[in-house]
Amino acid sequence: MTGGTAAGRDDGTVHSPVDASVDRRHQVSDYFRLERWELPSTGADDPPVALGGRAPIDDHQRGSGGGLRTGGLLTNLDSLGGFASGLAALPRWIVTTSLLATVSELDHVGPLRFRADVLRLGRTSVVTALDVIDEGADDRHVAAATMTCAILDPGAMELDFVRPFSLAMPPPQRDPSRPEEFFCIEPGNGPVTRLDLQDRLRNPWGILHGGAVAMLADEAACRAAVAHSPAASGPSGVAAADTVLHYLRPAKVGPVEARCRVLGSRAGRTTVRIEIHDVGSDDRTVTFGSVTVLAV
Repeated sequence: MTGGTAAGRDDGTVHSPVDASVDRRHQVSDYFRLERWELPSTGADDPPVALGGRAPIDDHQRGSGGGLRTGGLLTNLDSLGGFASGLAALPRWIVTTSLLATVSELDHVGPLRFRADVLRLGRTSVVTALDVIDEGADDRHVAAATMTCAILDPGAMELDFVRPFSLAMPPPQRDPSRPEEFFCIEPGNGPVTRLDLQDRLRNPWGILHGGAVAMLADEAACRAAVAHSPAASGPSGVAAADTVLHYLRPAKVGPVEARCRVLGSRAGRTTVRIEIHDVGSDDRTVTFGSVTVLAV
C-alpha cells in the first residue's frame, strides 16, 4: 500500500504526524522533474478532478529501450494519479492499492506529457485513468494506466491546497544519479533484488513511495529475466514494459526485497511474477504483481 504525493510547495502545505526524520520534500517526483497542474472543468460530464503533467527525460534516466525506464514512467503515473485521486477525495486522502500499466513505446524523444482523469469517486475508493504521450515524437502514445486508491482518514495530517493546483517543474539535478542509485537498489543479479528504504523514498505517510516500488519491480524483473535466459537478453539488453502491481500492505521498515519467478519466455518476451517483501517487518508481503520484460 503506497500513497500518491500529498503536498505542494508554495501552493499548499501538508503537516503529517510521521516521524520528523521523514523527508517531506517529495524527492521521488522531483527526481523525474514532474511538473503538475490542475485542468479546468468545462462541464457537468467532466471528471471530478483532472491533472496534466510534463517531464523531460534526462539522459541518466534512460534505459535499454532508449526512453525513460518503465519504473520511471510508473513513478510519474503514481505521483500524478495519486495526487489527482487525493484532490478528488478531499478532505480525506488516499493510498494507492493497484497500478496497471500498458506500455506501447519504450523509445522516447521527450518531454513526456501526462494526463490523469478521475473516473470514479466512491465512498472508500477512487479509480483514475492515466495516459502518456511523447511530445518530441509528434504526440506518439507511450503508455496507458489505471490506478485504484483507497480513501483514508488523514488523521492529524492537514491538507491545504490553493486551487486550481499547480507545481512547477523541478530544476535539473546538480549531481545526476542513475535510477538504481537514487532508489537505493543494491547491485546484483538473479531472481532476488533488494532496496534500502531510506527516508527520501518515503511518502508523506512515512511509507515507501509507490514509484519506488515500481522502480524496484522494473529492475528486479529485468535481472530475473536475464538470469533465466542470458542468451535471450538481446543485443542491448532488456527493458521492462507492461506492469501490474497490487499494493497489499505498506513497506515501513526495510530492507525491501523483490523475489521473482519467471513464468515463461517467448519471442523476446519474458513474463516475471514478483513478490515484494518488507524484510524488517516480519518479512511480510507488501506488493504482488507481474512485469513483461522485452529483449531490446
